[in-house]
Amino acid sequence: MSIEGPAENKNRVSIICRTLGRPELQQALRSIASQDYPNIEIVLVDAAGDDYLDSAAAGDRPLKLVTTGAVLSRSQAANAGLKAAQGKYIQFLDDDDWIDPNHVSQLVSVLERSDETAAAYSSTQKTNAAGDSLDYVFREDFDPILLMRDNYIPIHSVLFESSLLENGCGFDEAFDIYEDWDFWLQLSQHTNFQHIDSVTAYYREGGDSNTAVADVRLRYQGENILGKGRAAIFEKWLPKWTGDQMNALIGQLDQSVLLCDQDTRIHSELKKNAELQHEIENRDTKIIDLNLQILNNVSHLEQQAQHINELICRYSTMYRT
Repeated sequence: MSIEGPAENKNRVSIICRTLGRPELQQALRSIASQDYPNIEIVLVDAAGDDYLDSAAAGDRPLKLVTTGAVLSRSQAANAGLKAAQGKYIQFLDDDDWIDPNHVSQLVSVLERSDETAAAYSSTQKTNAAGDSLDYVFREDFDPILLMRDNYIPIHSVLFESSLLENGCGFDEAFDIYEDWDFWLQLSQHTNFQHIDSVTAYYREGGDSNTAVADVRLRYQGENILGKGRAAIFEKWLPKWTGDQMNALIGQLDQSVLLCDQDTRIHSELKKNAELQHEIENRDTKIIDLNLQILNNVSHLEQQAQHINELICRYSTMYRT
């Protein structure tokens, strides 16, 4: 009778790494190799079609190279990885990002504790191109209505059950950007996501997704690539969303309640300012009165000093005579 080792006793996790062969791939692979969860396979998808990738940084982790000899789009590479993955749980890790050693184990623990949740994600630290932390963390709790409006979940922060793919979920190869947003929308039709507010993933600014911009207004301009990408998402999903979902979404976008709250706060602040101004005016009046009293007292003291001087003079005159 054979006895399974600790790795075999754990459900397998497939980490799909889409790569263009960039130097940062080595850091991504090292972060997988350093995971404290034992049973991980790496599905390395050659999106550049070079047929050769340096995967030495993966160490002893089982690695499956997926290559077609042709350049793959982001969605095509993701689907190729999903097709090759054998794990009960799946996550993505593009070659310019990385994860902490406890990333996988924390998320597996969440999924294995819940029968109702088939996807979990951690908080994600944004970094610059050099890997230095920036002053921003993706840590939004899951809200399916907010997900209809924006993608707030970095792709490598999520671990999900492969059984969700049996519902026909996959990457829409019509999308060149926001393909992960569309995928999360698909998964959200079949499960809730659970967020762990623990930073275990790192998102490098300046990747090839082209969705990070300093001016958020570009996302809503029809002639901009981001505006076109968002429009494509909505064209696909609007027919699928119910009236209740749309009403909830509009409710999130409706600023009238916020404006009413702000108007109330403004009026309250104006009232406080008026009261403070009245108090200042009263104090100014008191200061003026006190200054007049001081002037009167000074004048009185001067008169008394003059009288004292006169008495001294008289006394001196009398003393000499």
